[in-house]
Parts: sequence; structure tokens; C-alpha cells
Amino acid sequence: MSIDMPLENASLTQLQQTPIDNVLQIIDEGLVHLPSYRELYYRWERQQWQSQEIDFSADRAQWEQMNEEERQDRLYGLSAFFKGEACVTDTLGPYVTAMPDEEMRIFITTQQVDEARHTVFFARFFKEVLGVDKASMEEQLDVALQYMSSDLKYILVDSLSEVAERIRQEPSKLAHLIEGITLYHVIVEGTMALAGQRSILEFYRKNDLFPAFRGGFTAVARDESRHVVFGVKFLREMIQRDHANAQIVYDAVNKYAQRAINAISPDDNEAQQILAMQFDPWVGPRYAVDSLRKKVKVIGLSMELPTVPPPPVFA
Repeated sequence: MSIDMPLENASLTQLQQTPIDNVLQIIDEGLVHLPSYRELYYRWERQQWQSQEIDFSADRAQWEQMNEEERQDRLYGLSAFFKGEACVTDTLGPYVTAMPDEEMRIFITTQQVDEARHTVFFARFFKEVLGVDKASMEEQLDVALQYMSSDLKYILVDSLSEVAERIRQEPSKLAHLIEGITLYHVIVEGTMALAGQRSILEFYRKNDLFPAFRGGFTAVARDESRHVVFGVKFLREMIQRDHANAQIVYDAVNKYAQRAINAISPDDNEAQQILAMQFDPWVGPRYAVDSLRKKVKVIGLSMELPTVPPPPVFA
């Protein structure tokens, strides 16, 4: 697999200026030549970073210069990621026990460490930059939850925990794990998160916003490139082992994909405001659907996916 080695070994400072599409290309390459579970583990060893070493002082200085509308925009844009990272951390444990093979189990333990690091990264940013200075992380997360739509809550809070509980109760029932991997790795990480990361990081890079956050959040995306490739590989293999498993993946995509796309799409009023400024309101959702289409194809399915309006034509 052809990976840009400087990107693989890039420091947090170097990642501040790295276009997010360069990171997401790792996923596309991984879908062409699926690596082994051991190679995914070795990548984890090579790609370590520390949330504690980030200096957020420049980001805080920018925050202090923002007006209230700009601050609310940042909070709305980032709260789902903070709460989402906590949710995926909290719900991944049962997946470890349920994994059918040891190499899979070893990799998934590294993912739980990643998710915990991502949560701490966001907790620091919310406290030290955005001023959400609460007594506990739980209270910080309660603030973030207030900025999330019902669709975001359905996918990130309700569905992740519900599937994880089924896996915990019946770890030997592979159907639960297959649905969970479809939701967790393909819908949440491989569709919603990638589209949101791409939109936020490109906007921040072009406008030179929050440099320290950009470095950390790009490292988060690099971590999640491993997770997404793992999920696609796992589901492909489960279908190859028993084609009946394809129906489980198919049903899970149908169950969750539309709500996921709704969660990252503007409502009608927001879309009209964006169109009035002659911008495309559906760049992110369209990218999400395209990303999902690639993964579904590699997994081995052919199915209809949610539709998103085409690019607008401006006079």
C-alpha cells in the first residue's frame, strides 16, 4: 500500500498545515489494497501523539477576538465531535470480547485507546479555548449535548449505546457485532465524521483558525483512517465467510444512513441562507454519501443510498 511516509510520521505541528484530503486519501488507498489487521496495528504503533503536549494559547487568543455569533458557530460545529468521541469510547468495550479472531481483538483495543485520547483532546480544547470550564468532563459533555440535533443524538448517543448493549449481552451472536461495526465504523466514523472533519479542517486551514486544534484534529482523522479501513475489512470478510451476513450489513445501512446524512445536513432555512451567499450547502453531505458508497462497494454490497441535492448552479 502506498502511504505518504512524511504524513504517517508527521508531528502535530506539521499536521496543522496538512490538507485534510491528504489524510483521507489513506482511506481510499486502504480500500483498494486492504491491509492485514497486524499492519493496521503496526500503523497505530507508528502514529502515536500526545494530547497533553498541545499548546492551545494561540487558539485561545483567537477565541477571545471572536464575537458571540462566531463563538456559537464554533460550539455548534465541534460539540458533536466532543460528545461523539466520548460515546464511541464508552461503547467500544463489548466489541473487544465479541471479536471472532485474536488479530481483530488486538487491533480493536488500540482503537479504544485512540478514542479515549480524542475525548481528552476535545475536553482540553473545550476548557482551555472555548471556556467550557466545568468541574468534571461529564458536565462538559452535558454542555456539548445541548448543541446537538435530534438526529445526532439518535446516532451518536442512542444507537451506539443500544447496539453495544446487545453485543455485551450476547457477545457470541455475530449478527450484533456486524451491525455494530456497520454503525460504528462505516456510518459514524466512515461517513459522518469524515465529512465533518473535512469541512471543519478545510475551513479552519483556509482561514488560519485554531492552529493547535488543527494539528490535533488532523491527527484524530489520521487515527480514524485506520479504524475505517478495519471496519470495511471486517465486514467484507464476514460476508465472504457467510454471505448471509450481507443482509445484516444491508439492513444496518438502511436503518442508520438516512438519519446520519440528516444529522450533517443543513435545514431548509440554513440551506437557503447558504445558497443566498452563493455557496453549496450540501458539499459535506454529498461527500458523506460518496464516502459511504465507496465503502459499501468494497464491502461487497450494491444498494441504494440516501440522496443529496446536486451542486447548485449560480447565475
